[in-house]
Amino acid sequence: MALEALKKSVIHCSFGVNLSQIRELAEKESEDGVFKMLRSDVTRFLTTILIGTTVVNIGATALVTDAATAIFGEAGVSAATGVMTVAILLLTEITPKSIAVHNPTEVASFVVRPVAWLSVILYPVGRVVTYLSMGMLKTLGLKGKSEPYVTEDELKLMLRGAELSGAIEEEEQDMIENVLEIKDTHVREVMTPLVDVVAIDASSTLVNFHNLWLTHQYSRVPVFEQRVDNIVGIAYAMDLLDYVPKGELLESITVGDMAHKPAYFVPDSMSVWNLLREFRIRKVHMAVVLNEYGGTVGIVTLEDAVEEIVGEIFDENDSKEEIQKKTGYIVMRAEGIFDVDANTSIDQLSEDLNIKMPEEHQYETVSGFVCEAFGYIPRTGESIKVVLEKENEEDDENSEAGSDRQDLKERHQNYKLEILAGNARKVSAIRFERINNGEALLDATAITPMIPKIMKRKWTSDEESNNGNHDEDTFEKRQEDDISDDYVIADYKEDKESPNGQ
Repeated sequence: MALEALKKSVIHCSFGVNLSQIRELAEKESEDGVFKMLRSDVTRFLTTILIGTTVVNIGATALVTDAATAIFGEAGVSAATGVMTVAILLLTEITPKSIAVHNPTEVASFVVRPVAWLSVILYPVGRVVTYLSMGMLKTLGLKGKSEPYVTEDELKLMLRGAELSGAIEEEEQDMIENVLEIKDTHVREVMTPLVDVVAIDASSTLVNFHNLWLTHQYSRVPVFEQRVDNIVGIAYAMDLLDYVPKGELLESITVGDMAHKPAYFVPDSMSVWNLLREFRIRKVHMAVVLNEYGGTVGIVTLEDAVEEIVGEIFDENDSKEEIQKKTGYIVMRAEGIFDVDANTSIDQLSEDLNIKMPEEHQYETVSGFVCEAFGYIPRTGESIKVVLEKENEEDDENSEAGSDRQDLKERHQNYKLEILAGNARKVSAIRFERINNGEALLDATAITPMIPKIMKRKWTSDEESNNGNHDEDTFEKRQEDDISDDYVIADYKEDKESPNGQ
């Protein structure tokens, strides 16, 4: 019984002592220390423990049953069963495990040496058992696979537990999870698209470059020749300081002469993890992003990559318009009515509107979602009705056919999408208006879960929309008049009076 308790203690102290603690204990030992042995071959210890536990349980049960039968006759079997059940639960399961969990390091230091000695005797048996089990796996067509001590999912679960216990802050948990996910994030997801890139012609003078810097305050600007997608280098604003004493040269020297060439090019499929590594190795802060055909699709900076870990970074030169352009925003106009910037991420929209987007969508922003819903780039004033699945709503596969219509109402939400601003090339602002499901009865066969379903397209009779003049500034002017900081970026308060939206 004592041996069984010892083995249970070893098992639980092994899980209680993490790898860093085992490494620390091993460093304090001599070359033949048991913790060094444990660190180098954990499987040997676990095999010894499992074999010993099985042998002890069987042997103890047989001995107690034999003794009880000799004393009490046939009634001894029942007595032995009851006594062994209580003894095993109390003396070899609950008590030793509790002690080991609360004092893992101390228990490990005490019990690991006897187990190490025992492993010398039982390990050969363990090798035979291991080979037999591997043979059974091969017979069944399965393949043994070595797993890491802690998987990524287990690590995330540990982080959530640490955050709930107060050991780490929520922001720290988010940053660590972002580091784990950054290998699966591609450059195309974090880059600045070419249509939003501020660049300068290589033939421009340094005076033009200085004026551009005064307007945008960018420390690095892509330099192009003939076409904006033909980027040949990067101009550094700091380099202008070298020419300040030579004022007469500012009009004669071109940006192409001072640009750092060639530019660093990366594919849009590169992971942000590899991008960070390349930035560090090459000692650059900006790269030109190319698609699979070699065409320029945008630029990516070191700041873009770091923001995937720590969140959005702003400096004193970022204006409110630049911040909103970078992050997008969601404005609650009234109950169930949201004005959304086209640059807003799909994840942010899903979170704030409590909706679920299609799993395999190929867009990152609200603009991409809207264009897919319409099937083309919509004009200002156009509207459409879509059906989206609510977040945190599970499909009931066992529901009866007679209740399908009611289930669809509960699982899905109708929205009217109206284009507030845009032009022939892109959408700038959209209004999401929640529609009461009772106002739009939908056939169950007309909805595909998790896929926006176009129900109705309506063209406005607005003369401005019909003649093809698309006012890019319509929503921006309305924003300056109506939107306050209390409502921007989903930080709205329901107890405030919402501005009247139209």
